[in-house]
Amino acid sequence: MEGDATFDRRAAALGFLVFLFFAGGASMIFRSGRAPGGPVDQPIAFNHKKHVKDLDLACSTCHAYYEKESFSGIPGSDVCISCHAEAQGKSDEEAKLVKLLTSGAPLVWKPLFRQPPHVFYSHRRHVVVAKLDCTVCHGAIAETSTPPRRVKRLVMDDCLGCHRQKGVPTDCTTCHR
Repeated sequence: MEGDATFDRRAAALGFLVFLFFAGGASMIFRSGRAPGGPVDQPIAFNHKKHVKDLDLACSTCHAYYEKESFSGIPGSDVCISCHAEAQGKSDEEAKLVKLLTSGAPLVWKPLFRQPPHVFYSHRRHVVVAKLDCTVCHGAIAETSTPPRRVKRLVMDDCLGCHRQKGVPTDCTTCHR
């Protein structure tokens, strides 16, 4: 009987340590902001709607490579300063942007859409070859007046559904490297 009690205490202690290990690891991931879907703070509250809808700018104005490369490109200070060397309005965000740009500090955007590292995705292949509209994967991002607060992880089921609907190969090596 005493052996069973010792075993139960050891099993409980081991179970508790395993729980602490996983709980601690999860806590570190979520605090670091690296968890999929974690909160994102951009350097400024970029207004896609103002630029895309109101000013009728093409996606390629800021995302210069989306028609030519696998990565769409995220605009740097050089792109933004061409219009924002001086304030274009009186908002706090506009003043913050102009101050940032004129200081010479880099404009560091954080990605809002993410695939796992083992997935190969080509914007050119989807936008130019397949003629997909940006909204297919990015939703109504052009309608937003502030950046989304969470990273959207693109999931395989969405990709497979689209590939099947359009008759595109779904074998693993098409997207996974």
